[in-house]
Amino acid sequence: ISRIPRQRQTLLFSATMSQDIMEIARRHMSNPEKVKMQSYIDKSKIIQHYYEVDRYDKFSLLLSVPKKEVNGLVLVFCSTRQFVDVVSKNLYKNNVRAQALHGGITQYRRKEVMDAFHAGKLDVLVASDVAARGLDIKNVNLVVNYDIPKTSQEYVHRIGRTARAGCEGKVISLLCP
Repeated sequence: ISRIPRQRQTLLFSATMSQDIMEIARRHMSNPEKVKMQSYIDKSKIIQHYYEVDRYDKFSLLLSVPKKEVNGLVLVFCSTRQFVDVVSKNLYKNNVRAQALHGGITQYRRKEVMDAFHAGKLDVLVASDVAARGLDIKNVNLVVNYDIPKTSQEYVHRIGRTARAGCEGKVISLLCP
């Protein structure tokens, strides 16, 4: 920020505005104007379920979920890049068209994965929270929280990938002791 001109237009977008973000805006913006948009998600159209499962049975349960939800795209969230890679590779080994998406993948590869997902060449996108914010992913019928997010805001961002534009969507969270 110290290297950019003092006279500039600065825009900040977020689905949620934590106190930390508000403090950044206050410190680095001149007379910021807050614009609040109407939600694009009808909360009554999101069906949320959870399964209590032993951590050793998580993958088996995940493997059965997409087969029940064959009428649309599935987005699976994992807590780390390592889990994203392991889960996507194991899904692929079990004949599920799945790919990984996380911050450790090059921008070019991320675009390839997203293009394949949008084109219906993938059934499952396994992602870190890089896909929870800022990506416009249409026609996601199911969000699976393979790992539970650390905060309620992260949860809101994740489930906001489904039930868009008046469509229904499901969220399944896998809870371990």
